[in-house]
Amino acid sequence: MPANACANAALEASVNARMNGLRQIGTVRELAERWGLAARLSRAADKGQAFREMLNCVVVVSRRARTLAGAAYTTERRIVLNERLLESGREEDRDATFLHECAHVLADLFHERPCRHDACWRDMMLLLGEVPNVRHRISYLSREANAKITWRCTGCAQAYHYVRRPRRNIKDCCCADCGPERGRLREEVPQ
Repeated sequence: MPANACANAALEASVNARMNGLRQIGTVRELAERWGLAARLSRAADKGQAFREMLNCVVVVSRRARTLAGAAYTTERRIVLNERLLESGREEDRDATFLHECAHVLADLFHERPCRHDACWRDMMLLLGEVPNVRHRISYLSREANAKITWRCTGCAQAYHYVRRPRRNIKDCCCADCGPERGRLREEVPQ
């Protein structure tokens, strides 16, 4: 087997191993057509090969994600969306997250490096007609809405929400604002 074929086989095996808990729903091209976003994506057609590769990325949904709206894995040509974004009535959040992740893949491929949330990525977001927000403000995906444990300061009542139980002991922690003297924490169980 040639070296390039071995590398491709290894990459494919690695991608398949990481796909546990994920369900493929189509490619960027297919979903953009289905969701009425093809015209928005076509604004980036002048990006050439990067645009064509982005259209062929696989889109999967994660059942396990709690606060993550989406993620882009450019080297694997894969976009992950939170399963709750696909529920009825959440199309605006879904579309914004989808375009955000497409902008990541497009910027990374066009500039041939990880662009993260830098100026290159922001330019791609603007090109796609989106506001370049780095963090989502989706209430049903917030830490507060998905908290299993909440620690609250006895001094100022500041809440610290945890999606998983913290590894550190509550007795060793204090409020970031009040400090160790006034900022003792107590545990609450969210309703």
